[in-house]
Amino acid sequence: MAKIKVNSVVNFQDDGAPELTRGATIPAGQTLDVTGDVNVTGVVTATNFVGNGSGLTQLNIATDSKVFALKKIFGYDGEYKA
Repeated sequence: MAKIKVNSVVNFQDDGAPELTRGATIPAGQTLDVTGDVNVTGVVTATNFVGNGSGLTQLNIATDSKVFALKKIFGYDGEYKA
């Protein structure tokens, strides 16, 4: 397998980052380090998130009525009630 080693990659005009028109793959066990913001259009899937989650938006939350319904289904001890 051939290797290409470079110190930096820029777009053709040398005025920004290159566009990855066919995407990019990071092999399992490897890390993608980003300094700055990450903007994503589409779906982000992760095994876990680190942090307290205070900045996450549009999450389904357990409202009082949902908690009440779940307690009716599973009971107050967390066991399923048939």
